[in-house]
Amino acid sequence: MLESLRKSGASIAVYLIFGALIVIFVVTLAPNAFTDQGGGCMPGGTSALAVDGVKVNQTGYKIAYSGNQYNGRQKVYVALEYLIRRELLAQAAAEHGIRVTSDLVDEEIKKGYFFVGGQRQNLGTVLFDEIDGDKFFNFGKLKGWVNTLNVSLNSYKDEQARGLQAALMAELIQDSVRVSREEALANYLFENNTVTYDVVQFSPAAYRDAMRLSDADVQRFLAAHEDEVKKKWIELERTYKATQPALKVRSIFIAKLEPAKPADPPKPADGSGAGSGSAAVPPPAPEAPKVADTKPVGMPIEQAKAKLEAARTAIAAGKQKFADAAKQLSTDETAKVNGGDMGWQKIESAQLGDKAVNDAIKTLKPGEMSPVITTDAGAYLVMAEEKREGDLTYDQVKAELAVDLAKDLWSKEAAKRAALDALATVSAGTGKPLDQVFKREVNMQQQQLDMQQQIERAMQLQQKQGAIVTESANIPAAWTAEDPVPAAGAGGGGSAAPAGSAAPIPAAGSAAKPATGSAAPPATGSATPSAAGSAATPAPTPPAPDAPVVDLTPTKDVLPAFATDMTKPTVVSQGPTPRLKDLPVIGASKAAIDALFDELTPGMLAKQVYQTESGAYVLVQLVAKSAPKVDEFDKVADQEIKDMRDLRAMIAVEQWLKTRCEALAKDSKIKPLSELIAESDDKGAPLPVAYKPCMSFR
Repeated sequence: MLESLRKSGASIAVYLIFGALIVIFVVTLAPNAFTDQGGGCMPGGTSALAVDGVKVNQTGYKIAYSGNQYNGRQKVYVALEYLIRRELLAQAAAEHGIRVTSDLVDEEIKKGYFFVGGQRQNLGTVLFDEIDGDKFFNFGKLKGWVNTLNVSLNSYKDEQARGLQAALMAELIQDSVRVSREEALANYLFENNTVTYDVVQFSPAAYRDAMRLSDADVQRFLAAHEDEVKKKWIELERTYKATQPALKVRSIFIAKLEPAKPADPPKPADGSGAGSGSAAVPPPAPEAPKVADTKPVGMPIEQAKAKLEAARTAIAAGKQKFADAAKQLSTDETAKVNGGDMGWQKIESAQLGDKAVNDAIKTLKPGEMSPVITTDAGAYLVMAEEKREGDLTYDQVKAELAVDLAKDLWSKEAAKRAALDALATVSAGTGKPLDQVFKREVNMQQQQLDMQQQIERAMQLQQKQGAIVTESANIPAAWTAEDPVPAAGAGGGGSAAPAGSAAPIPAAGSAAKPATGSAAPPATGSATPSAAGSAATPAPTPPAPDAPVVDLTPTKDVLPAFATDMTKPTVVSQGPTPRLKDLPVIGASKAAIDALFDELTPGMLAKQVYQTESGAYVLVQLVAKSAPKVDEFDKVADQEIKDMRDLRAMIAVEQWLKTRCEALAKDSKIKPLSELIAESDDKGAPLPVAYKPCMSFR
């Protein structure tokens, strides 16, 4: 169960994010907040949406559209998704006899509640005055609030009645969820068995980008790896049939030198004697001019043009080879190494950096050069060496196949060798911490990490026991805010779920409306999923097999040159994180995870290099380790149970909504107004519709 839920981590992320959006929706709602009424407008007298035959009017759409903080088309999509959520829940509530009265709506409004997307939110000071610490409902504020929504008070109350009905259904589903103390304890022990670690990653992609592959390198690779090149040819041979006309192109590009930006004036030192009456302090010595981090690339455009004209003349006279001129003049580092080799370019769709250059090669024959071409970016000189078309042979394409394979194999080899060298350096002598050898990267993704931790927590809430579903006690359909809530079935989670209907909670997988009056709950062992997820205990996930041993022995290949200014690997701190199958940066490397949790002590560096699923090589150092104590659980047990239940209840509602929404959408029973979702390009021509109902249900 745990691993199956791991695979749906993105779904849980959406649950969490959508919940956050609901909060944002309410927090940002304030008087004068709704000034954008121009977008998403509908023809008068039309409905915005139909869900299973029930139409949603303009008032509901206005509130959902105005309140969300997205822009452009996304603003429309989010509004429609809000309304779909509400309608799915409200319709299910009606089918189960859940009714709301005008008095009940008034009571909820006076308590400060606002209903959107099937959730109740508290508007707080938007509707209340606070005097001497006491809060008082202000009817004038309510009228002002409704005016900002551009709807009438009666229309607002009607929409809130529908929203309340949806929220009560959601709370009924939530109320069916139970969490045992044993489940909470198991989750507590798991979550608090954590490690914090430093990791340095050597990515083949970085070495691929920095690789400077020369013609000699390609020939050397062909000689050593021709069997692999031929294998690739067999795989791709069909793609070299009936090819379009193409030229083998070399290019010299000299970038236009941009004028240097003036340096910022030096700031006066704090505490200088000027002003403020402080004791005079000698002015600081003027700062020395700062040396640029990198030498400016390029030259003035007229100078670049003159250089290329001279080179063109020398090449045409046979005094210089084009490749040699490219190595000498090009401002692109790759071109300096490979002699400006741009590979095979389709004549009608060349990719040479500028339209003028792409057009220039269309008239070239093998052996011809273009005139010098100047653009806003710089100056170009291009030469066509060969031409090919039709069915190509192995000999015609083996060099370009070798280039791709060399970049792939040698970038991995370079990353591996760099990681092994780094391990030897760090392990030598006293064994320095990683951050004394590599620059530490400031983690600018803390918010994503926080979200990831929430996702991991959510995934652990679905223990093998599943979600226990119970029937809540009946509550009269005319229940009002003052009526006491029956104790039976009240497991927390907001106001009591009005289970006054005789029908059980509808199965999440059922798009058809359940028969009203069906009093029998699902039979024990029924395959029908409940609102809170399947109550059946799933089969335990078998342990993952050990990953194959990765050969870290360097090959004997002579590697090509790499850019001297390539980005250096950095140290990144991760955690604290529990023992998951997939850890940040490390991924699913079982050997690395086992080392962190079972072998290393704080401060220790792992004695080997690990390879991740992405192909990167990593060094790992344990920073801290935390082990939970069972007796500490008693102090937080109630809160742990509540937190686990709340999150599981939220997931239960989302799963119910997703399944029901997708079933209706499949039967074309969710129909947004075509004018709202129509797409067009800048010229007004229609484009394929991007919006799909249920697109937020993941």
